[in-house]
Amino acid sequence: MNTRLTEDKKFKEAVGAFIIAFSELEYGLADLGSMTEFNLRKKIDYFTKHVGFPFEKKVENLTGFIDENLVELKPIWDELKVEIGQLNYERRFIAHGFIQYFLPHESSTTSTYVKKGKKLVERKHDSDSVKKLTNRIHHLNTGANGINGAFHTLFSKSRINNWNSLVNDDSKIVYKANNEIIPI
Repeated sequence: MNTRLTEDKKFKEAVGAFIIAFSELEYGLADLGSMTEFNLRKKIDYFTKHVGFPFEKKVENLTGFIDENLVELKPIWDELKVEIGQLNYERRFIAHGFIQYFLPHESSTTSTYVKKGKKLVERKHDSDSVKKLTNRIHHLNTGANGINGAFHTLFSKSRINNWNSLVNDDSKIVYKANNEIIPI
């Protein structure tokens, strides 16, 4: 019985870490989304609006903006979007798919279910499979071209350059480092 309780604890910790990592991803998407509004100087005001969007709308909003305004980022975004879609599909199982939860049996797997079409699809998870998904989210958040890392910086810079091309000199945003203006 002690092993079952240990497995139960490990599984619940893995699920908790997954949910937190996915939430970080979702907030990163909302932050990027707040930069899709016209007036970048009011970005903080738009953040609350974008946090309130359903997950799919956050992704759709960014996709539309990138397709229309930041086409140079489209190849990177398209790759990120595929991974986002796959992880969101898995999130549905982990966040919404528990019909009943029992202490893990000898196999240490737990079944979750989501509706796809007119059928229920089953996924079996154990703490290791959930940890692997969490690692994928961490990589998506802060790895190469991470939503909350390099891609965020690239998107921000491209969006600021886009903004600066549309406004007069008084409204332009400049990059500064150590009180020095960095040429764009």
